[in-house]
Amino acid sequence: MNNRGMMTSILTVGAAGAAIYGITRGIQNGTFQRLPQTLSNAMNNQTVQQITQPIQNMMNNNNNQGSQQQGMNMNMDTGDQSIQEQMTNDTKQW
Repeated sequence: MNNRGMMTSILTVGAAGAAIYGITRGIQNGTFQRLPQTLSNAMNNQTVQQITQPIQNMMNNNNNQGSQQQGMNMNMDTGDQSIQEQMTNDTKQW
């Protein structure tokens, strides 16, 4: 294994160890018991809502445009089918 791979492995093991240590300490001192309430309070903060509202609007606009595009594709597909049906009917008449 080269030096770069060895350093990456050591850093990965160190990060995993630090995460395990932090989680263990958080469980022992009760930090994680307060975490859901803390997150809930943070998400209900008016500043956070003002920041996230434009992002939600952009996502909704993208979803609406996607569904409109799908609707247009569906119309084109049904139009193609009717043309195919007409061609089939025309050939049956011959």
